[in-house]
Amino acid sequence: MDQDYRNLHPDQIELIEKQTLRMIVQALQEYSGEARGIFESTAAPSDNEVIVLAEDLVQYALEVAECYPINKRFAGFIDYKRVRWMPTPYGLFPQVLLVDAKASTENNRETLQQSQLPMDAEFISNGQPRRLPAGIPPHLEIESATGGRLYGLTTTAFIHYYYEKLPPGGPRYRRLRSIFAIMIPHQLLKPQYNPTPDRTFFGQGKHSPARGEVPRIRVYFARLRSMCPWRLQELKFSEDAQFSSPRWRDVDPASGRETAAEFQFLAR
Repeated sequence: MDQDYRNLHPDQIELIEKQTLRMIVQALQEYSGEARGIFESTAAPSDNEVIVLAEDLVQYALEVAECYPINKRFAGFIDYKRVRWMPTPYGLFPQVLLVDAKASTENNRETLQQSQLPMDAEFISNGQPRRLPAGIPPHLEIESATGGRLYGLTTTAFIHYYYEKLPPGGPRYRRLRSIFAIMIPHQLLKPQYNPTPDRTFFGQGKHSPARGEVPRIRVYFARLRSMCPWRLQELKFSEDAQFSSPRWRDVDPASGRETAAEFQFLAR
């Protein structure tokens, strides 16, 4: 039984990430009804407090979506971190699942700190090529009971709560429009997604090196979606529905065109 992800073809790593995102989207969908109520009705005076609220909701959504756990901890600046066995048709692999929560009134981009970046990023800024090294390692080394080494594949996703601010005095503090689930490719997939600064879904983040601020980078939704539609999922909310709309975005292998299909879920 193969347990070393480094023996896999990049296409197989791609499918592991896709399957992981399916699990995340299913969990978010099933918890979307309660999440919406909490997100809209909980007082959070500042934008940072809204992000903390989103962090709690991600924890609640994913706490029931566990695979076979591994008693090992990953140290990093990510909200949700789980080390576990990931079953696949290719073998049973250790996986480090990293999921970070975001919240914003924007629905077209996400800002990451360098410590949250899973692959080296190259992009153009002010007409010049730029590079920001990854802050997340490609794997976590784990010592087995027999003295061997296991390598936990890091898989990194971001959950973006897109909302609208509402006037004060009403029954809701804000309106939750959508939940975006974004899967950033592993370092080994860089040749496919970011081979040059001109071909990328990254862009310059907003930070000041002169003031010693932590480097940041932006992920642009439209660029990532054009490269791989399933890596950007959106669960939309309507006013007359309890849950978000359960739609899975994918690509037709025959035509290469983007597709979307409804999936079934169980209410929590």
